[in-house]
Amino acid sequence: MENENQHLKSYDFLFEENIEKHFANINIMLLSGKHIDERHYAAFSALEDKPDQWALFYKNLYHLNLVADNFDGHRYFYLDFFDTAKGKFTDNSRHRELTETQTLIGLMLLDLYYKRFFDDQKIVRWADLRNIILEGEKQDAYKRILFNEVRESNTYDPKEWGNVYRKFNATIDLFDKIGWVEKQPESSGEVPDFEIRPAINRLAKLYESELQNFDAFVATLKKEELL
Repeated sequence: MENENQHLKSYDFLFEENIEKHFANINIMLLSGKHIDERHYAAFSALEDKPDQWALFYKNLYHLNLVADNFDGHRYFYLDFFDTAKGKFTDNSRHRELTETQTLIGLMLLDLYYKRFFDDQKIVRWADLRNIILEGEKQDAYKRILFNEVRESNTYDPKEWGNVYRKFNATIDLFDKIGWVEKQPESSGEVPDFEIRPAINRLAKLYESELQNFDAFVATLKKEELL
């Protein structure tokens, strides 16, 4: 009974006006895999105000770790979904790991973030991505995975490019949902413009070995479509 009363007391913060008002939205965002930074002002402020209490809440009720991380001068929160210990999210419908192609695109975006480290906003347009795929230092790896073979850049036909657009759009949609990128309003084109957010740095932690052995990682990828 004493332990139960202690838990109840530790959850008193949920009844504070500001937290109670935004709790449902915060809980849905975090449990869906969202990385919450200052762009989500109300949710971020509520988490920032009581980080220890929130961490205890998710540890006790979901067996998940609420992580408060920092990168490039920005702080953000997320639940640790992708580790081998998935807490109560062992059902595939509630837990999704990245495919190899999504990982490859993510590492491309992470590299872009580093190259634009001192820019206030890391806005990316399809022209930037196309140039990296066709002319970048890792172009052979990108062509092999995205087109299934390496050829001269001007030989890929519209059907092949259509498949590449589909892969990027699916990945950008996912990354937007979890807070690694933010799609820009009213952008048009084959792939929408988007801003890379600091939370993309989580990839550097999740895929440290792939970053250190990029060529070996690419060599293991399957050639069939993975999205």
